[in-house]
Amino acid sequence: MRRTFDLIWENWAWEDPWGWDFPMTAMTAARLGMPEKAVDALLMDIQTNTYLPNGHNYQDERLRLYLPGNGGVLAAVAMMCAGWDNSEDENPGFPKNGKWNVRWEGLSKMP
Repeated sequence: MRRTFDLIWENWAWEDPWGWDFPMTAMTAARLGMPEKAVDALLMDIQTNTYLPNGHNYQDERLRLYLPGNGGVLAAVAMMCAGWDNSEDENPGFPKNGKWNVRWEGLSKMP
Protein backbone atom coordinates (compact mmCIF):
# COMPACT_ATOMS: atom_id res chain seq x y z
CA MET A 1 0.00 0.00 0.00
CA ARG A 2 2.87 2.35 0.76
CA ARG A 3 4.22 2.02 -2.79
CA THR A 4 0.75 2.66 -4.21
CA PHE A 5 0.34 5.71 -1.98
CA ASP A 6 3.74 7.09 -2.99
CA LEU A 7 2.97 6.56 -6.68
CA ILE A 8 -0.36 8.37 -6.39
CA TRP A 9 1.09 11.18 -4.26
CA GLU A 10 3.78 11.88 -6.85
CA ASN A 11 1.82 11.30 -10.07
CA TRP A 12 -1.87 12.03 -9.56
CA ALA A 13 -3.22 15.08 -11.39
CA TRP A 14 -4.10 16.85 -8.13
CA GLU A 15 -6.09 19.55 -9.95
CA ASP A 16 -8.69 16.93 -10.96
CA PRO A 17 -9.83 15.18 -7.74
CA TRP A 18 -13.14 15.82 -6.02
CA GLY A 19 -13.34 17.11 -2.46
CA TRP A 20 -13.58 13.68 -0.82
CA ASP A 21 -10.28 12.56 -2.37
CA PHE A 22 -8.24 14.74 0.00
CA PRO A 23 -9.62 13.27 3.24
CA MET A 24 -9.38 9.77 1.75
CA THR A 25 -5.72 10.45 1.02
CA ALA A 26 -5.24 11.81 4.55
CA MET A 27 -6.77 8.72 6.14
CA THR A 28 -4.59 6.44 4.01
CA ALA A 29 -1.45 8.39 4.91
CA ALA A 30 -2.32 8.31 8.60
CA ARG A 31 -2.83 4.55 8.59
CA LEU A 32 0.48 4.13 6.77
CA GLY A 33 2.26 6.03 9.55
CA MET A 34 2.77 9.21 7.53
CA PRO A 35 1.01 11.89 9.60
CA GLU A 36 2.82 14.74 7.82
CA LYS A 37 1.33 13.60 4.51
CA ALA A 38 -2.07 13.23 6.18
CA VAL A 39 -2.05 16.88 7.21
CA ASP A 40 -0.61 17.92 3.83
CA ALA A 41 -3.49 16.16 2.06
CA LEU A 42 -6.09 18.00 4.13
CA LEU A 43 -4.40 21.36 3.54
CA MET A 44 -3.60 21.06 -0.19
CA ASP A 45 -4.20 24.38 -1.92
CA ILE A 46 -6.44 22.99 -4.67
CA GLN A 47 -9.78 24.47 -5.78
CA THR A 48 -11.74 21.31 -4.96
CA ASN A 49 -10.17 21.26 -1.49
CA THR A 50 -11.44 24.69 -0.50
CA TYR A 51 -14.25 25.60 1.83
CA LEU A 52 -16.51 28.62 1.52
CA PRO A 53 -17.22 30.89 4.53
CA ASN A 54 -20.49 28.97 5.04
CA GLY A 55 -18.49 25.72 5.35
CA HIS A 56 -19.45 24.21 2.00
CA ASN A 57 -16.76 22.31 0.11
CA TYR A 58 -16.46 24.19 -3.20
CA GLN A 59 -15.91 22.23 -6.42
CA ASP A 60 -16.73 24.63 -9.28
CA GLU A 61 -19.28 27.27 -10.30
CA ARG A 62 -21.97 24.70 -11.08
CA LEU A 63 -21.35 22.73 -7.85
CA ARG A 64 -20.75 25.08 -4.94
CA LEU A 65 -21.90 22.53 -2.36
CA TYR A 66 -20.30 19.10 -2.11
CA LEU A 67 -21.21 17.32 1.09
CA PRO A 68 -18.98 14.23 0.64
CA GLY A 69 -16.01 16.58 0.97
CA ASN A 70 -17.36 18.02 4.21
CA GLY A 71 -18.13 14.61 5.67
CA GLY A 72 -14.77 13.29 4.52
CA VAL A 73 -12.88 16.03 6.36
CA LEU A 74 -14.82 15.38 9.55
CA ALA A 75 -14.20 11.64 9.30
CA ALA A 76 -10.50 12.10 8.52
CA VAL A 77 -9.84 14.49 11.39
CA ALA A 78 -11.77 12.25 13.81
CA MET A 79 -9.72 9.25 12.72
CA MET A 80 -6.47 11.21 12.91
CA CYS A 81 -7.37 12.13 16.51
CA ALA A 82 -8.92 8.97 17.95
CA GLY A 83 -7.13 6.46 15.76
CA TRP A 84 -8.29 3.18 14.31
CA ASP A 85 -8.36 -0.47 15.36
CA ASN A 86 -4.93 -1.48 16.66
CA SER A 87 -3.53 2.07 16.68
CA GLU A 88 -1.95 2.90 20.01
CA ASP A 89 -0.41 6.38 19.75
CA GLU A 90 -2.21 9.46 20.97
CA ASN A 91 -3.48 11.48 17.99
CA PRO A 92 -1.87 9.02 15.55
CA GLY A 93 -2.73 11.03 12.44
CA PHE A 94 -0.87 14.17 13.49
CA PRO A 95 2.88 14.80 13.30
CA LYS A 96 4.85 14.44 16.52
CA ASN A 97 7.01 17.50 15.79
CA GLY A 98 5.84 19.71 18.65
CA LYS A 99 3.79 21.95 16.34
CA TRP A 100 0.45 20.27 17.02
CA ASN A 101 -1.57 20.58 20.21
CA VAL A 102 -4.60 18.45 19.37
CA ARG A 103 -7.49 18.24 21.83
CA TRP A 104 -10.70 16.33 21.30
CA GLU A 105 -13.32 14.39 23.20
CA GLY A 106 -16.02 11.83 22.62
CA LEU A 107 -14.60 10.23 19.48
CA SER A 108 -14.21 6.50 18.95
CA LYS A 109 -11.59 4.64 16.99
CA MET A 110 -12.48 3.73 13.43
CA PRO A 111 -12.43 0.10 12.41
